[in-house]
Amino acid sequence: MNEVTAILNATDFLEEKVGFLRHPRAYTDTENVEVIETHMSFIFLTDKFVYKLKKPVSFGYLDFSTREARYKYCLEEVRVNAPLAEDTYLGVIPIRYSHGRMGLKGSGTIVDWLVKMKRLPSQMMLDAAIKAGTVRHAMLAGVVEKLVGFYQGSASIYPDASEYRARILRDIERDEADLLNQKFNLDTSVVLAVSRRLFHFVSSYAFVFDERIAGGRVIDAHGDLRPEHICLGPSPLIIDRLEFNAEFRVMDIAEELCFLAIECERLGSAEVGTMFVNFYQLRTQDRIPEMLVNFYRARRALLRAKLSICHLLEEKYRANSPKWIERCESYLHVADVCSRQLPFLSGN
Repeated sequence: MNEVTAILNATDFLEEKVGFLRHPRAYTDTENVEVIETHMSFIFLTDKFVYKLKKPVSFGYLDFSTREARYKYCLEEVRVNAPLAEDTYLGVIPIRYSHGRMGLKGSGTIVDWLVKMKRLPSQMMLDAAIKAGTVRHAMLAGVVEKLVGFYQGSASIYPDASEYRARILRDIERDEADLLNQKFNLDTSVVLAVSRRLFHFVSSYAFVFDERIAGGRVIDAHGDLRPEHICLGPSPLIIDRLEFNAEFRVMDIAEELCFLAIECERLGSAEVGTMFVNFYQLRTQDRIPEMLVNFYRARRALLRAKLSICHLLEEKYRANSPKWIERCESYLHVADVCSRQLPFLSGN
């Protein structure tokens, strides 16, 4: 086994790559590097650019375990983000290894790949603007205009409405099972009550979903439309469209906007989230039934509760367990409140 092969096979090689990329000397354009770690990636922010290194992980719904897979999904990330992020994504670049050193230029064995992006101004991201109280109606209208153009150009999915409804029920059932894990010690009565209401709504109001399908409202959407992914301004940009599982992007436009709304509410501005939904309806004449808004808000909150609490399954997050428990419980509260407003519960 030669040196390069040994390096590629080393179990701690991720640490070596991260160690290399966290230092300004790895780049030619910066004096500072900020590092952010997520479930799936390490993100390195330099003065002008952002470099994203996908972790060699496999979670069932994604597989980045090989260099080939990471390269594939780096390319896919650049491709799927072009419609909403324009030229923010600059391409995919290799990390090379030669003569005992790593580099982003020159020759040598390619040991991994990075997505390279322009760095957007942090103060113009929607989450920062919400916290600073600088959001203006015109800013949101610009974002909605961009989204509407994207949605209208996206192919509608699911000609079979019953299949779409069956998928929703499977997803609710899966999230319920995950949240009932005894390791989390959550209030199971809330979880069960929310999932029961959602199940009953899908069964009792199938026609609502069927109408959305027939109207071409279930599309290949963004998939992860959160405030931190929206850059405000005269020419708004939307980044981090979900690339690792195309099925996760398939959703009702109303569901995507309701997800954005609950994330805005979590940051302290329910008004901003409501304006997104209202501006969209005014711009498109797509009248979303109020009961469907409540359903999708409850559905997405249940999913976010599951994703939050599942951090505790990873040892490195357990030291900060109060944060994830509180976030899970706040999402469950939203799911509980919204699901109680579903029409089949009137009189209860």
